[in-house]
Amino acid sequence: MTQRFSRRVAAVVYGVALLFLGTLATVAASITWEARGRAIENAETQAMRFVGGSEAALNRALLSIDMLLAGAGEQLRAVPRERLAEEAGRPEVQRLIVNLVRQNLLVRFVAFVDADGTPLASSDRRGARLPMALPEGFARSVLAQPLSTMAVSAPIASPATLQKVVFFARAVPLADGSRVLAVAEVQISLLAMVTTQGAAIPGLEITLERDAGPLLVSVPARDDLLGRQLGPALSEQTSDGKPVRMAARLSGVPAILVARPTLHRNLLIVASIPLAAALRDWREERDRIAWTGAVIGALILAIAAFTHLQLRRQWQSRQELVRSKATLDQALESMIGGFVLLDADDRVLAWNRSFVAMFPWARPLLAPQLPFRELVAETARHVVHEGGPPGWMALNMPQLAQDHSEQEAVLEDGRVLHATRSRTPDGGTVCVYQDITEKRRHMAAIVESKAQLQATLEALPDLLLEVGLDGICHGHHAPRVPLPGIQVDQPAGRRLQELLPPQASAEVMAALKEANETGRSSGRQFERRYARSKAWFEISVSRKASGAQADPRFIVILRNITESKQAADEVEQLAFYDTLTGLPNRRLLVDRIKHAIDAVPGRSRWSALLFLDLDNFKTVNDAHGHDTGDVMLKQVAQRLTACLRRGDTVARLGGDEFVVMLAELHERRLIATSETEAMGAAILEQLNRPYQLGGQQHHSTCSIGVALFDTADASLDEVIKQADIAMYYAKTAGGNALRFFETSMQTSITARAALENELHAAVEQRQFVLHYQSQVTSEDRVVAAEVLVRWQHPTRGLLAPGEFIAAAEDTGLIIPLGLWVLETACRQLAAWSEDPRRAHLQLSVNVSARQFRTDDFVKQVARVLERTGADPRQLKLELTESLLQFKVADTIAKMKTLAGMGIQFSMDDFGTGFSSLSYMIQLPLNQIKVDKYFVHGIGLNPKVELVIQTIIGMALNLELQIVAEGVETQAQREFLARHGCHLYQGYLFGKPKALEAYEQDLDAQA
Repeated sequence: MTQRFSRRVAAVVYGVALLFLGTLATVAASITWEARGRAIENAETQAMRFVGGSEAALNRALLSIDMLLAGAGEQLRAVPRERLAEEAGRPEVQRLIVNLVRQNLLVRFVAFVDADGTPLASSDRRGARLPMALPEGFARSVLAQPLSTMAVSAPIASPATLQKVVFFARAVPLADGSRVLAVAEVQISLLAMVTTQGAAIPGLEITLERDAGPLLVSVPARDDLLGRQLGPALSEQTSDGKPVRMAARLSGVPAILVARPTLHRNLLIVASIPLAAALRDWREERDRIAWTGAVIGALILAIAAFTHLQLRRQWQSRQELVRSKATLDQALESMIGGFVLLDADDRVLAWNRSFVAMFPWARPLLAPQLPFRELVAETARHVVHEGGPPGWMALNMPQLAQDHSEQEAVLEDGRVLHATRSRTPDGGTVCVYQDITEKRRHMAAIVESKAQLQATLEALPDLLLEVGLDGICHGHHAPRVPLPGIQVDQPAGRRLQELLPPQASAEVMAALKEANETGRSSGRQFERRYARSKAWFEISVSRKASGAQADPRFIVILRNITESKQAADEVEQLAFYDTLTGLPNRRLLVDRIKHAIDAVPGRSRWSALLFLDLDNFKTVNDAHGHDTGDVMLKQVAQRLTACLRRGDTVARLGGDEFVVMLAELHERRLIATSETEAMGAAILEQLNRPYQLGGQQHHSTCSIGVALFDTADASLDEVIKQADIAMYYAKTAGGNALRFFETSMQTSITARAALENELHAAVEQRQFVLHYQSQVTSEDRVVAAEVLVRWQHPTRGLLAPGEFIAAAEDTGLIIPLGLWVLETACRQLAAWSEDPRRAHLQLSVNVSARQFRTDDFVKQVARVLERTGADPRQLKLELTESLLQFKVADTIAKMKTLAGMGIQFSMDDFGTGFSSLSYMIQLPLNQIKVDKYFVHGIGLNPKVELVIQTIIGMALNLELQIVAEGVETQAQREFLARHGCHLYQGYLFGKPKALEAYEQDLDAQA
């Protein structure tokens, strides 16, 4: 009956809901279809508007190119063909044509070519040598036109830029009746920009095509389709600017297509908007309509379901009474304990399955109205009891007459059962049986655990006290071995102040307060001195769970930590003190400086930090060994300690570096400076005294950098950095000096760091250029040049080597920089070898000592020569005398290996550095360069002139070529020539110039 009613109601309710859903779907479909039509109309209008604008822009561009070609041809119309190149090369004509080209941003150049496409003249500075390639047959087809009109070529790659271009051409009649072709090169990418006009139409495809001909321009770019005819073919007759449905010209997807002809014959501008892009917004609107409809439909279904549910509940309420009885039966059956209900005569009325499971022997007997005595008698046979079954029966049966009774029974299988019997108001009895076997086991485990806890307490070496918040002891546990210095006798009822020393009791009371607030306290310690000894104890307090008691109780543990404290002190000694000298190390020094800064906030007080570094300490280690060096460091530490005042700190940072902190100097900076200077002088005096090292005396000095700091506003890191910088300046001053930090030092260091960072970026980004300076003979003939590196700094402009070479040397960047200079110079040598006018030129390249000393320098040079194809005989490496200070034999071996390849060597700045005539004989030198310092002294200093004559004479006797640097006057040149120097380099013959300007000078001299 209920099922039939439910189905009938569901059919009516959900039928009405489906009717509403059908109406909703019809309305949504109608709205969606109308929106689609509007979206397509909008896309067609957008395509027509775009094509109209693009056509106008393209017509303007084509007209400007046509006028450019006509104007350029007009300039040469009166010139016969044989004079065309000459006339076009005239400066005024060239300027006119170049100006015409510059006025048109689309055209890269204009050229005049013959029927074979050979350039006769051009607006480019290369003139007829301009590299260009017209499509095959294009020139002849244009010249064959009976009426001169502008023609457009098929796309082709430009040989100069490798970019796709098209050529616009017009025949130009000449004075002798012949015709040449005026050609303008236009990049396809620029034409594409003209056609797009910045339009942002999703999915738009634009093509510029010939009438039934190949594709010229496409947006987006499709180089694979350029020059190919797209299908289906379009013509001017069918391209009326109206939208049509067909495949997109580039992607081939269904699209709205609009095509219009341009003013130029046979050129069509075509725009395609894929239907997918045109309907994108419509699809979003369609989805919104669908989601809205879905929500409304879901709401309709939810209302129908709710209505059906309410009707169904009315019928289901009738079944609740039936279910309640079944639920009660299930409750009895689901009881974990056994249940038996007896009547007033102790006969069985009801039982559950748990009772049968507990007493399986009762299963055959159980039946309604069974006397309960029979069940008890059967159970007695399975109970373990001292009196056996009769004894258990005698104990159990009288309890049935009581209103309430409880009993435990141990069964023969080991189970322990707890029985509860209660009388009901009608005289019956409810018997409930619980299996308490696990409970008994748990209680036994608790007893065992308590015993184990007691054993653990007996094994603990700690003193345990149970104390109240008022400090009164309520219990205790003393260790087997009494704690040193603490004896607790009969503590119960006594206060902590009576049991413990004052310091200990105060710490324990503080720990009690903390534990009362947070639940526990740990980490507090106190020291106990006794019998010329001392012991350390740690306090741990935990609050006992006391429920609602007003007086909380705490467990106090006193643990002897003397051994661990001593170990911690040893660890601290290792962590904060130098193992060699016993002085504070860097960590402790930093902590003390920080403490000096933070000691009295807001109080202005001067302090000083002295950064000491022993001069040439490495010599001691190298000459006498590290053990001797350690002895010296210990003596230095002793002398520094002897110099200090109370409150000052001396620390060893490591190696031969020490730091002295002078605290609490005078409030006035001038007096504080004097105090610091006096202390520094005393330290220098002490450290300059001889050291006794293994029976020998050793003299040493040190460099000291000082940073004064005001404790009110000092920064820890800044103070240490300033002292370090000042020490660096003391070192650079020659050592054995004291320098105070100055702001200019920081500025210099910061500028140097910035320069090094910029130099790293410059090497990575190749911001360097080479300049060339000629070496000229007495006959004014250029036979060689020196390459000089310049830094094209992005903000500071062109920088000379003096501004960055030193930093490059210090940072090691001179190695990659020098390799780049060498390779660039060799590439230039290879390029000049192809030019007969410059093939004889040698190039001199400066090589730093650090670069030359790299292990693989010879291999690097060989690889550069192999990569560039340069002639090694045209390469000359300029070395400085500093190269001869270290590893001379290795230097000579490398030079001989390179000389074997054909490379020549020149000694740069001869006479200004480390000179040794014995090395001059061994080195495979080809040339000596007289430094400009000597050259500038000609006519001013007779001694300098004598040195120059000596250098020239030595070079001539050693059969070495000699070059004079820095020649700026004719008088200097004449003096050098009179004394045998016939090769010059300097401003008299030209400044160093970039490659293009230098080659122009060479051409002018030729």
